[in-house]
Amino acid sequence: MARIKTTLVVYLILNIYIHKTIGQTCSNGRTRGEGNPESKDDRIDTFGTGLGILLDATDNEYMINCCGVVSRWEFYVKTNPGTVQLQIWRPEGGGQFKLMGENSYTVAVGDEDDEFLYTVPTNERISVQNGDYIGFYTAGQPMISHKVEGDGSDGYTYSTTIGAQTVGTSYNWGSQTADTRKEYAINVQLHPGNSPSLSNLDATVTFPDNTVANTLMFTVTWSDSDPLDILTAVMTTTTTSFSFDTANGEVKNTGALPNGNNRLSFRVTDDCGRSDTGTLTISVSNSVPVITNLPATADITEDHASEQLLYTLTVTDASLADTITCSIANSNPTTTNFFSRIVSGSTNYGIYIKAQPSLSYDTARQYVLTISCTDTKDTAQGTFTVYVTRNNPPVFTNLQATKTIASSTTTTGSVIYTVSSTDSDSNQLYYNMTCSPTGCPFTIHNSGEILATSDLSQHTVPGYDLYVYVSDGKTLVGPRTLTVIITGINSAPVIVNLPLAAPITVQENSALSMSVFQVSVSDVNSADTHTYAASYNPSLGSTLLSLNTATGLISTSSTQSINYESVSTTATTYVIIITATDGQATATGTLSVVITDQNEAPVFGKDSYAISGNEGSAGATVGNPSFDVTDPDAGETLSYSIDCPTFVMNPSTGSVTFSHDYDLDTTGTASTVTCTVTVTDGDLSDTASLVVTINDVNDNTPTFGSSTYTFYAQPSTGVGTVLGSIAATDGDVGSFGTVSYTIDQTSLGYEYFGVQSNGDFYVKNGLTSFSSGTTVTITATAQDSGGLQDTAPVTIVIPESTTAAPTTTTDRHVTFLEDSRNIAWVTVASVLLAGLVIFWGYLFARFGSFPCKNGSYKPNAKKISRWPPFDHNENVRISKKKPTKHSWKNASWDTNFKYGHDIAQHV
Repeated sequence: MARIKTTLVVYLILNIYIHKTIGQTCSNGRTRGEGNPESKDDRIDTFGTGLGILLDATDNEYMINCCGVVSRWEFYVKTNPGTVQLQIWRPEGGGQFKLMGENSYTVAVGDEDDEFLYTVPTNERISVQNGDYIGFYTAGQPMISHKVEGDGSDGYTYSTTIGAQTVGTSYNWGSQTADTRKEYAINVQLHPGNSPSLSNLDATVTFPDNTVANTLMFTVTWSDSDPLDILTAVMTTTTTSFSFDTANGEVKNTGALPNGNNRLSFRVTDDCGRSDTGTLTISVSNSVPVITNLPATADITEDHASEQLLYTLTVTDASLADTITCSIANSNPTTTNFFSRIVSGSTNYGIYIKAQPSLSYDTARQYVLTISCTDTKDTAQGTFTVYVTRNNPPVFTNLQATKTIASSTTTTGSVIYTVSSTDSDSNQLYYNMTCSPTGCPFTIHNSGEILATSDLSQHTVPGYDLYVYVSDGKTLVGPRTLTVIITGINSAPVIVNLPLAAPITVQENSALSMSVFQVSVSDVNSADTHTYAASYNPSLGSTLLSLNTATGLISTSSTQSINYESVSTTATTYVIIITATDGQATATGTLSVVITDQNEAPVFGKDSYAISGNEGSAGATVGNPSFDVTDPDAGETLSYSIDCPTFVMNPSTGSVTFSHDYDLDTTGTASTVTCTVTVTDGDLSDTASLVVTINDVNDNTPTFGSSTYTFYAQPSTGVGTVLGSIAATDGDVGSFGTVSYTIDQTSLGYEYFGVQSNGDFYVKNGLTSFSSGTTVTITATAQDSGGLQDTAPVTIVIPESTTAAPTTTTDRHVTFLEDSRNIAWVTVASVLLAGLVIFWGYLFARFGSFPCKNGSYKPNAKKISRWPPFDHNENVRISKKKPTKHSWKNASWDTNFKYGHDIAQHV
């Protein structure tokens, strides 16, 4: 058997080589298999029902050596009419073959003992390739005859358990019985087959260039009249703009469509290399840009001086990938005063007038600009008209001037002076004003009236210069000066200790009502009583500090503590403008106060945290507690640590990892650990507890105690008999360490054996259906509750001897045939016995009787001149043709019959 399987492997290697090197298309009528099936009508297999045959002769007679389709089968049916499945198998390596197709043919009762020609309908033809093999299957008794050639060149593999196979499935012929003694009466006639075709090419489709990505452009279809051909369709054009789905034929765009005609080429190929090509043209049309807000106009004065945006264009284009550019194509009259560019902060183009343009109302009163916007393929145009207007500047009529007023009689809203001016081409004039020193108590209206903005009786500045401007909306004229002299001014107090050379520092968390600064005032009028006021910038300072209006003492708030982190979001420096007044005049001083930070400890949000993770090796992550730590000090860098040596904590993130391998399967290893974690800002710290729960992991695979098992049993072995143990071990503790057992008896067709929970292998159902000398192999599986498993083959031997054999391959007695000494003398005795039998046969055939005691021979009246042939499988005599028409006497010898071997076999 080992020699036969080795030969089969050699066949497979040789045939794979031939399959890869022979690549021609089958010629019409090429035949593979037995050329004359009728000449192989000698015998019928007696393997029983459900026989499958794979023909793999070493001379490759039954191997397909080209690419095409099966057009006809020719075979000889000797007996047992019924249905035969005519099959094509393809090697896949490792003894596996794939059923590529089969044709079913039924022989009616009475039609047997004849040769059949079956022409396969076109829609049932089987596609074949180099290296495929002929085979057949009969669910009933064998039908197709064979002849025993006996020269070792006619190989075949048979199986009585293959059953009906589905086309496309694989079968392990390499594990079945192989032989080289028969040549079967069957052949197959081949045809080159048909070429595939692209059904709907050449074609042209049109899309706009604003089509969104991944739009279905076209669906390419293909077909082949050979029903079982495998077709492969590809797009042969290299492009990044389109994609082709080889499964459903869909052509889609991957992004913006390229403008114009895009030609895409395609090819479909069958498994024999026959192909068809076609072209798809995708025509892409451009979307034209549109200027939606032209024509339009703008006015500009002839004395305009600065660069200015006159108009923003609105341009649309439906094309996804187009970029629009706009420019001034021309102007009438021609000028360079205008240009176009993208408006800052947008994607739109604008029309601008340049700085210092050369405009003259008398020379050109309007400019018609032609605006052109293009996407490089199409252009849109519109007109924009700029009108130039004449301008005359206004003229002051009563400035420069001087005005004297009394502080005691000038109140808020008093008119102190009216400025007058004229403009020959404008009725509306606009005034504005500045003053020196700044902050003067006056304002000017567009009527030209200058008014007091406060009561001057409390004012201390004796005079101001007012600088007045007038504009007609186009031209600004000025300044012209009005000098204002104020009489009756009171002597103002003076703050003598402000400003300071450096800000005053106040630390956060300072005591409430703590003194910060004492304002000191000097006044020529010593009898004046002073009061104080303060304004804070930012205004938040008024809640942190307070000013005693009677004494001028600045203190911290009496109700609100200072928190640096809270105030720092607004400001840490506060400017206090302090005002001291004697009832008529005031003095002002500025004080800066800086709030400084004080380090504060970080704080855990909870007293206890918990994480859980799986057991693992050193460095594996357990989990992250996600600490909610607060530190009043903004920007502090916090660091975490843990006091359990089993774990390592990331100082930045708080993530916990194992410091060493952690395995709950190790005795004494705790599943819950409570640790203390610390957070620190480098100076101050806080602590909390951390409960770490470790989950058990199914990290050990159950393992059989032996890589293979062999048990012995008799057909009469009783149900429930334990043949041995296949117990497996699992390194896990707890639920993951529980092992269950199953065995795969699919190949036996019935559950003859079972495995108990402790691993005992026992007889589950009677073994009477097994004959002595039978050996079966099944697969046992050990699986834990987590799904990990191990497998081992289990061989059950039904010995030839009726004596019960040991149940396992270990610790058993040596059987008779396993003792080399017994093999030696049995072999010699067998050879002598065979020789004696041959000799007796010769005497009987030669003389018709055995010699008498006195040494004489007693001839028969009649002798048989020659032996009839023997069937090697059935040990019965079969004639070359029909058994009913031939006898022992006229039977002819098989030229391949081996005389000594066959006599020994039949004896």
